[in-house]
Amino acid sequence: MSDRPRLLLIDDGETYAEAIAAHLPQFELVDPGLGGLPRIPDGPAALAWLDAHPAAVDVVLLDMRFELPRERLLPLPEARTVRRQRRFQGVAILREIRRRLPDLPVVLLTQVADLSLGEVAGELAAQSMTYMLDGDGLDALRIRIHGALESAARTREDEGGVLWGRSPALRAIRRRLAVLARGPMPVILEGETGTGKSFLAERAVHARSGRAGPFVVCDLSTIPTDLIPAHLFGAVRGAYTGAVSDRKGVFELAHRGTLFIDEIQNVPPEVQKQLLLVLQDRKVRPLGGSREVPVDVKVVVASNRSLTDGVRAGTFRPDLYMRLSPATRVELPPLRARPEDLPFLARRLCARVGEAPEIAALRDRVGAAVGVAPGAPLRLGIGRDPADDGLTLALPEPAWRRLSAHRWPGNLRELSMVLHNVAAFTLVGAVDALEAGLPLESPRLQVDPALIAELLAGSAPLEAEPDGEDDRPGIPVVVEAHDTLNNVSVSVERQYMIALFEEYDGDLARMAERLLGDPERGRAIRLRMNQIGLKVRELRDS
Repeated sequence: MSDRPRLLLIDDGETYAEAIAAHLPQFELVDPGLGGLPRIPDGPAALAWLDAHPAAVDVVLLDMRFELPRERLLPLPEARTVRRQRRFQGVAILREIRRRLPDLPVVLLTQVADLSLGEVAGELAAQSMTYMLDGDGLDALRIRIHGALESAARTREDEGGVLWGRSPALRAIRRRLAVLARGPMPVILEGETGTGKSFLAERAVHARSGRAGPFVVCDLSTIPTDLIPAHLFGAVRGAYTGAVSDRKGVFELAHRGTLFIDEIQNVPPEVQKQLLLVLQDRKVRPLGGSREVPVDVKVVVASNRSLTDGVRAGTFRPDLYMRLSPATRVELPPLRARPEDLPFLARRLCARVGEAPEIAALRDRVGAAVGVAPGAPLRLGIGRDPADDGLTLALPEPAWRRLSAHRWPGNLRELSMVLHNVAAFTLVGAVDALEAGLPLESPRLQVDPALIAELLAGSAPLEAEPDGEDDRPGIPVVVEAHDTLNNVSVSVERQYMIALFEEYDGDLARMAERLLGDPERGRAIRLRMNQIGLKVRELRDS
């Protein structure tokens, strides 16, 4: 078997097949066994062959124009005449390939530079297109095929790490970041909290940059404002109170690598000028120092708010924004904007959740009771998904509909947390049943739809009681300093929950009635306590 990349040519003519056979010996043209040159002459025949041989091809080369009888053309609603159906038949074939084999890379070929079918312009813009007019066109084709193979390899690797999904928007972002990663310009990532900006900075930019240095993270939301300059640029001993020794800033630490600055909008105005000079001159002067240190750093910045809005509001310097290069700005869509990705992401995240140590122990204990091998992945079954060999969390249709309708304000981070708790509660329930002597007969564990409702309700903050409606004494708490406001809030809530737990002798129903006005929602209270690090069993034991 040849180790050359395998190309399937879909074309009604012989020009491309002859050119590829003569000038691209580094690739193997797959012979579909139709006689003559190795090609398939029309869409229906190509789709039938791909259905029968889905793993026999690495890249599809697809002509745009097909001069065929009407009965051999796939329908193209935008083309209102047979002539235009022929001219843009490649689009119709492309759509069917995408529907059936979404991960199979396709390179479109054309000898006509005018692609005027406006309705599909955006669709074609996301594809690798090659104009094969002369020898230069063959060079372009080599580059396009290589790029398609690289993109497919990245897709397999990155989707193994979750987060990408399969929506067109995310595929376009993946291709764009693959290009930006290798250039010297900074990259701007914008998107809501939880959309995966830090993941993409490391996996899609740094890992593809070719840089030998480290990946360094600087999260400005966790650094006191007055210490941001020292964290960014470094400081010499005595530069400020508490500087008892020289320290390197993140620019020096990331030399020859990638620096990820999260929440860039938090850079104080007086520090933005210094940051601009570092980006411009590629030199950093530590606070209190007298010498400049050269730095070679790929910079990726992230913000959960639009930097252009900051420029308009006067909180972000326009010259710094221009130096960061708006042309490299990538906006990550929230999860609610790509609902087609939810089943794929939920299944992948469930498998990842199953590898967490505390969940894996429960998974293997329950799995052993129903004949599942230790270490087998934890799977998520949606509705009437077919049975699987591994341990499966089976979501009934009502539960899945509720998940699908959720707005996911926390995006992927929230989805991961919800699935973690689905796994924990469902597996703990199964373990409790085993310890009570109740046998389990199936590796499919049904998820309680009420649990999903409570998990989604529990993701919202607890509502405060209106003033004047409750004369019960308050519960004192101590507000302590922490590195982030979120940790301050969690500390206060932990104290409140512990005091309330003691006041009601561990009665979760009474706590639910006090906090949520519904004694039936004790499970939501247990869930929230679990989220902030409180274990009901440990509190009861103590």
